[in-house]
Amino acid sequence: MEFTRDTAIFIDLENVYYGLKKYHMDPDHPEIHHNLFLRLQEYYGKDSIRMMEAYADFEQMDLSMMSLQKKRVHVNQVYGNGREGKERKNAADIQLCLDAMEVLYQIPEITTFVIVSADQDMIPLLDRLWSKGKKVELFSLWDESLSKSSQIQEFCDQSHNILEFINIEKMNDYTQIDRIMHNAVLQIYEWYRDPNNIGKSYGSTWIKNDLARKFSLSELESNHLFTRLVKGKYLLPYEIEIDEKIFYGYKVNLTHPQVQMIVKIAGYKVS
Repeated sequence: MEFTRDTAIFIDLENVYYGLKKYHMDPDHPEIHHNLFLRLQEYYGKDSIRMMEAYADFEQMDLSMMSLQKKRVHVNQVYGNGREGKERKNAADIQLCLDAMEVLYQIPEITTFVIVSADQDMIPLLDRLWSKGKKVELFSLWDESLSKSSQIQEFCDQSHNILEFINIEKMNDYTQIDRIMHNAVLQIYEWYRDPNNIGKSYGSTWIKNDLARKFSLSELESNHLFTRLVKGKYLLPYEIEIDEKIFYGYKVNLTHPQVQMIVKIAGYKVS
Protein backbone atom coordinates (compact mmCIF):
# COMPACT_ATOMS: atom_id res chain seq x y z
CA MET A 1 0.00 0.00 0.00
CA GLU A 2 1.43 3.38 -1.00
CA PHE A 3 1.15 6.47 1.16
CA THR A 4 1.29 10.05 -0.03
CA ARG A 5 3.42 12.25 2.16
CA ASP A 6 1.20 15.28 1.69
CA THR A 7 1.19 16.83 5.18
CA ALA A 8 3.61 19.43 6.56
CA ILE A 9 3.53 20.39 10.24
CA PHE A 10 5.02 23.65 11.51
CA ILE A 11 5.23 24.15 15.29
CA ASP A 12 5.94 27.47 16.99
CA LEU A 13 7.34 25.44 19.87
CA GLU A 14 8.33 28.38 22.03
CA ASN A 15 4.77 29.69 21.84
CA VAL A 16 3.39 26.28 22.84
CA TYR A 17 6.05 25.58 25.49
CA TYR A 18 5.34 28.73 27.51
CA GLY A 19 1.60 28.34 26.96
CA LEU A 20 1.65 24.88 28.52
CA LYS A 21 4.10 25.89 31.24
CA LYS A 22 1.35 27.42 33.38
CA TYR A 23 -0.35 24.01 33.38
CA HIS A 24 2.95 22.40 34.44
CA MET A 25 2.89 20.37 31.23
CA ASP A 26 5.75 19.51 28.92
CA PRO A 27 4.92 19.26 25.17
CA ASP A 28 7.41 16.36 25.04
CA HIS A 29 5.61 14.55 27.88
CA PRO A 30 6.88 11.04 28.77
CA GLU A 31 3.35 9.61 28.43
CA ILE A 32 2.26 9.10 24.81
CA HIS A 33 -1.29 10.42 25.19
CA HIS A 34 0.05 13.72 26.63
CA ASN A 35 2.94 14.10 24.16
CA LEU A 36 2.20 16.72 21.48
CA PHE A 37 4.56 15.30 18.86
CA LEU A 38 3.47 11.68 19.21
CA ARG A 39 -0.19 12.71 19.21
CA LEU A 40 0.33 14.66 15.95
CA GLN A 41 1.95 11.59 14.38
CA GLU A 42 -0.91 9.42 15.58
CA TYR A 43 -3.56 11.85 14.33
CA TYR A 44 -2.16 12.44 10.83
CA GLY A 45 -0.30 9.16 10.41
CA LYS A 46 3.49 8.88 10.26
CA ASP A 47 3.38 7.84 6.61
CA SER A 48 1.39 10.95 5.64
CA ILE A 49 3.73 13.46 7.29
CA ARG A 50 6.35 14.82 4.91
CA MET A 51 7.94 17.01 7.59
CA MET A 52 7.46 18.15 11.18
CA GLU A 53 9.32 21.39 11.91
CA ALA A 54 9.70 22.87 15.41
CA TYR A 55 10.99 26.42 16.05
CA ALA A 56 12.34 27.74 19.35
CA ASP A 57 15.30 29.10 21.25
CA PHE A 58 16.17 25.74 22.77
CA GLU A 59 18.87 27.29 24.96
CA GLN A 60 16.10 28.99 26.96
CA MET A 61 13.89 25.91 27.39
CA ASP A 62 14.25 22.63 29.24
CA LEU A 63 13.59 20.42 26.24
CA SER A 64 15.81 17.72 24.76
CA MET A 65 16.58 18.32 21.09
CA MET A 66 17.74 14.72 20.81
CA SER A 67 14.42 13.45 22.17
CA LEU A 68 12.54 15.45 19.51
CA GLN A 69 14.85 14.29 16.74
CA LYS A 70 14.21 10.66 17.72
CA LYS A 71 10.51 11.41 17.15
CA ARG A 72 11.29 12.55 13.59
CA VAL A 73 10.95 16.22 14.50
CA HIS A 74 13.30 18.62 12.72
CA VAL A 75 14.42 21.21 15.27
CA ASN A 76 15.12 24.79 14.19
CA GLN A 77 17.19 26.81 16.65
CA VAL A 78 16.11 30.45 16.62
CA TYR A 79 17.84 32.74 19.09
CA GLY A 80 15.78 35.10 21.23
CA ASN A 81 16.44 37.85 23.74
CA GLY A 82 16.72 35.48 26.72
CA ARG A 83 13.62 36.82 28.46
CA GLU A 84 10.32 35.20 29.40
CA GLY A 85 6.65 36.14 29.40
CA LYS A 86 5.59 39.35 27.68
CA GLU A 87 9.21 40.49 27.43
CA ARG A 88 10.18 37.40 25.45
CA LYS A 89 10.66 37.90 21.74
CA ASN A 90 12.44 36.00 19.01
CA ALA A 91 12.18 35.27 15.32
CA ALA A 92 10.64 31.78 15.62
CA ASP A 93 7.31 32.85 14.12
CA ILE A 94 9.08 34.72 11.28
CA GLN A 95 11.28 31.73 10.43
CA LEU A 96 8.28 29.43 10.55
CA CYS A 97 6.37 31.63 8.09
CA LEU A 98 9.32 31.86 5.72
CA ASP A 99 9.81 28.08 5.69
CA ALA A 100 6.10 27.41 5.21
CA MET A 101 6.01 29.77 2.22
CA GLU A 102 9.07 28.07 0.75
CA VAL A 103 7.34 24.69 1.05
CA LEU A 104 4.17 26.13 -0.50
CA TYR A 105 5.97 27.07 -3.71
CA GLN A 106 8.70 24.41 -3.88
CA ILE A 107 6.81 21.26 -2.84
CA PRO A 108 3.41 21.43 -4.56
CA GLU A 109 2.46 17.88 -3.50
CA ILE A 110 1.99 19.17 0.07
CA THR A 111 -1.77 19.61 0.29
CA THR A 112 -2.23 19.95 4.07
CA PHE A 113 -0.46 22.54 6.20
CA VAL A 114 -0.70 22.14 9.96
CA ILE A 115 0.23 25.19 12.04
CA VAL A 116 0.70 24.77 15.79
CA SER A 117 0.62 28.22 17.41
CA ALA A 118 -1.71 30.71 19.07
CA ASP A 119 0.18 33.71 17.70
CA GLN A 120 -2.09 36.09 15.80
CA ASP A 121 0.92 37.02 13.65
CA MET A 122 0.19 33.73 11.86
CA ILE A 123 -3.01 35.08 10.29
CA PRO A 124 -1.33 36.32 7.06
CA LEU A 125 0.33 32.92 6.62
CA LEU A 126 -2.90 31.00 7.19
CA ASP A 127 -4.72 33.25 4.74
CA ARG A 128 -2.06 32.86 2.04
CA LEU A 129 -1.94 29.06 2.37
CA TRP A 130 -5.73 28.81 2.22
CA SER A 131 -5.99 31.16 -0.77
CA LYS A 132 -3.59 28.89 -2.66
CA GLY A 133 -6.00 25.99 -2.31
CA LYS A 134 -4.25 24.21 0.54
CA LYS A 135 -6.01 22.59 3.47
CA VAL A 136 -5.02 24.50 6.59
CA GLU A 137 -5.40 23.15 10.14
CA LEU A 138 -4.54 25.06 13.30
CA PHE A 139 -3.66 23.85 16.79
CA SER A 140 -3.77 26.46 19.57
CA LEU A 141 -4.42 26.82 23.28
CA TRP A 142 -8.08 27.61 23.85
CA ASP A 143 -7.75 29.34 27.18
CA GLU A 144 -7.51 32.85 28.58
CA SER A 145 -4.25 33.42 26.65
CA LEU A 146 -6.19 33.41 23.37
CA SER A 147 -7.75 36.83 22.91
CA LYS A 148 -11.56 36.80 22.72
CA SER A 149 -11.27 39.17 19.78
CA SER A 150 -8.81 36.88 17.99
CA GLN A 151 -9.90 35.81 14.52
CA ILE A 152 -7.09 33.33 14.00
CA GLN A 153 -9.44 30.31 13.96
CA GLU A 154 -11.41 31.83 11.06
CA PHE A 155 -8.42 31.54 8.72
CA CYS A 156 -8.21 27.74 8.63
CA ASP A 157 -10.29 24.77 7.56
CA GLN A 158 -10.18 23.14 10.97
CA SER A 159 -8.98 24.24 14.41
CA HIS A 160 -8.02 22.10 17.40
CA ASN A 161 -7.67 22.81 21.11
CA ILE A 162 -4.21 21.63 22.22
CA LEU A 163 -5.46 21.18 25.79
CA GLU A 164 -7.98 18.59 24.62
CA PHE A 165 -5.68 17.16 21.95
CA ILE A 166 -3.03 16.12 24.47
CA ASN A 167 -5.66 15.05 26.99
CA ILE A 168 -4.81 17.52 29.72
CA GLU A 169 -8.41 17.87 30.90
CA LYS A 170 -8.80 14.10 31.07
CA MET A 171 -5.69 13.89 33.22
CA ASN A 172 -6.72 16.23 36.03
CA ASP A 173 -10.03 17.92 35.10
CA TYR A 174 -8.62 21.26 36.22
CA THR A 175 -10.56 21.84 39.38
CA GLN A 176 -9.12 24.65 41.45
CA ILE A 177 -7.37 22.26 43.85
CA ASP A 178 -5.88 20.25 40.97
CA ARG A 179 -4.29 23.33 39.44
CA ILE A 180 -3.01 24.55 42.81
CA MET A 181 -1.45 21.16 43.59
CA HIS A 182 1.43 21.77 41.21
CA ASN A 183 2.06 25.26 42.58
CA ALA A 184 2.02 23.80 46.09
CA VAL A 185 4.72 21.29 45.17
CA LEU A 186 6.88 24.13 43.87
CA GLN A 187 6.21 26.20 47.01
CA ILE A 188 7.48 23.38 49.25
CA TYR A 189 10.46 22.66 46.99
CA GLU A 190 11.52 26.33 47.06
CA TRP A 191 11.05 26.52 50.85
CA TYR A 192 13.91 24.05 51.28
CA ARG A 193 16.03 25.98 48.78
CA ASP A 194 15.72 29.15 50.84
CA PRO A 195 19.07 29.71 52.66
CA ASN A 196 17.11 30.79 55.73
CA ASN A 197 15.62 27.29 56.01
CA ILE A 198 18.84 25.27 55.84
CA GLY A 199 18.80 22.61 58.52
CA LYS A 200 15.08 23.05 59.16
CA SER A 201 12.12 20.72 58.67
CA TYR A 202 8.88 21.89 57.03
CA GLY A 203 6.15 20.51 59.29
CA SER A 204 2.65 19.61 58.15
CA THR A 205 1.00 22.40 60.19
CA TRP A 206 3.34 25.03 58.75
CA ILE A 207 2.79 23.69 55.24
CA LYS A 208 -1.00 23.81 55.56
CA ASN A 209 -0.94 27.33 57.00
CA ASP A 210 1.41 28.58 54.27
CA LEU A 211 -0.67 26.98 51.51
CA ALA A 212 -3.86 28.49 52.92
CA ARG A 213 -2.28 31.95 53.06
CA LYS A 214 -0.51 31.83 49.70
CA PHE A 215 -3.38 30.37 47.68
CA SER A 216 -6.30 31.92 49.62
CA LEU A 217 -7.65 28.56 50.78
CA SER A 218 -9.91 27.74 53.66
CA GLU A 219 -8.62 25.46 56.41
CA LEU A 220 -10.65 22.59 54.96
CA GLU A 221 -9.31 23.17 51.45
CA SER A 222 -5.75 23.42 52.73
CA ASN A 223 -6.11 20.12 54.61
CA HIS A 224 -7.60 18.50 51.52
CA LEU A 225 -4.76 19.76 49.34
CA PHE A 226 -2.10 18.51 51.76
CA THR A 227 -3.78 15.10 51.99
CA ARG A 228 -3.80 14.76 48.20
CA LEU A 229 -0.13 15.66 48.00
CA VAL A 230 0.77 12.99 50.54
CA LYS A 231 -1.52 10.26 49.18
CA GLY A 232 -0.31 10.96 45.65
CA LYS A 233 3.28 10.61 46.91
CA TYR A 234 4.12 14.15 45.77
CA LEU A 235 5.42 14.59 49.33
CA LEU A 236 7.43 12.22 51.51
CA PRO A 237 7.93 12.27 55.30
CA TYR A 238 11.20 13.86 56.39
CA GLU A 239 12.88 14.11 59.78
CA ILE A 240 15.87 16.01 61.08
CA GLU A 241 17.68 15.97 64.44
CA ILE A 242 18.43 19.32 66.07
CA ASP A 243 19.94 19.53 69.56
CA GLU A 244 19.16 15.84 70.12
CA LYS A 245 15.51 16.44 69.28
CA ILE A 246 13.74 14.92 66.24
CA PHE A 247 11.63 17.25 64.10
CA TYR A 248 9.25 15.84 61.50
CA GLY A 249 8.22 17.38 58.21
CA TYR A 250 7.70 16.72 54.51
CA LYS A 251 9.83 17.17 51.40
CA VAL A 252 8.85 16.90 47.75
CA ASN A 253 9.39 13.48 46.20
CA LEU A 254 11.95 14.12 43.45
CA THR A 255 11.60 10.54 42.19
CA HIS A 256 7.97 11.22 41.24
CA PRO A 257 7.77 11.86 37.43
CA GLN A 258 5.21 14.66 37.77
CA VAL A 259 7.22 16.35 40.53
CA GLN A 260 10.32 16.18 38.36
CA MET A 261 8.44 17.85 35.52
CA ILE A 262 7.07 20.61 37.80
CA VAL A 263 10.54 21.38 39.12
CA LYS A 264 12.18 21.27 35.69
CA ILE A 265 9.59 23.52 34.06
CA ALA A 266 10.13 26.01 36.90
CA GLY A 267 13.75 26.22 35.77
CA TYR A 268 15.46 23.99 38.34
CA LYS A 269 17.70 21.07 37.55
CA VAL A 270 16.67 17.70 38.95
CA SER A 271 19.73 15.65 39.89
